[in-house]
Amino acid sequence: MLFSDVAGQDDIKKYLKHSVAEDNISHGYIFEGPNSIGKLELALVFAQSILCDKFDNEPCNNCNACIKINSSNHPDIHILDFKDKTIKKESVDEIIESIYIRPYESKKKVYIVNNSQNMTLQAANTFLKTLEEPPKDTVIILLTTNSNLLIPTVVSRCQLIKFKNVSKNEIIKKLIDKYNINEQKAKIISDYSKGILNKAIRIVEGKNEILRERDEIIKIVNNVLNSSQDIIYEYENYFEEKKDNIDDVLEIIMIWMRDLSFTKEGLVKLVVNKDYLELLEEQSRKISLEDIANMVQYVQNVSLDVKNHVNYKLVIDKMLTEIQNCKI
Repeated sequence: MLFSDVAGQDDIKKYLKHSVAEDNISHGYIFEGPNSIGKLELALVFAQSILCDKFDNEPCNNCNACIKINSSNHPDIHILDFKDKTIKKESVDEIIESIYIRPYESKKKVYIVNNSQNMTLQAANTFLKTLEEPPKDTVIILLTTNSNLLIPTVVSRCQLIKFKNVSKNEIIKKLIDKYNINEQKAKIISDYSKGILNKAIRIVEGKNEILRERDEIIKIVNNVLNSSQDIIYEYENYFEEKKDNIDDVLEIIMIWMRDLSFTKEGLVKLVVNKDYLELLEEQSRKISLEDIANMVQYVQNVSLDVKNHVNYKLVIDKMLTEIQNCKI
């Protein structure tokens, strides 16, 4: 793997490359940024660069260390990606026990902890003791969506590296240049990627299905608007399957409602789903601006209700009923 394989974050890449070249590696790093922005990928390349025998601005990909890392078979790189929503003290104890063992093959060993904000207070305090007196041959990289969710003493003992969102125009340009797609599609993908270049690339390469999901949700909204109340119950299974990712579904509905508002006010330039402009114009003639504003507020409340464990089925049925009642 190479630094150039990771989309964006050029300033961070430059800093990490310089650290390896100058042999100025810290014992602890925090990579902070939203999901899918490339934290894990860049942590892996950085780890490979640290262990590479012939690093020269990029890992060589030919030495024994690189070959083993690229096959996920190097004993001195440890990727800790816990499936549980909380990282408990017992799990951290196991990590720390291995930290004090000498590297097997390289001069250093690297620990990458994904979603480190999920550590319990006891787990974080246990980790802190290691960061206070770290072994000289160990590099720890904590990945987090928000460093404020880590205890301050952990943050203070690591180098905090914040991953930045890429501007919409830069994402559009990169997608057009690299994938030769038309400008309208590039703009739509850019909007749905929310400034995360890596996510935009996954969308255009078909590895992220948010646009297919969008098509399905727009179809559902249109059917609900144009059918009797009974149709609501036909979508119960669909929304039950989306329960774990309901925030993504609600966000797509929110974007659609805002697009309806922009279309009704003649602000077509602000519309995200421009490939559905004809349908937006048709629906906007049937719905008042007041009802659209109320629906946006209602969808926001749905997200809160779901988080607060209000009966999921009732909340979704009520949302679809509210959408249906929007018709003039």
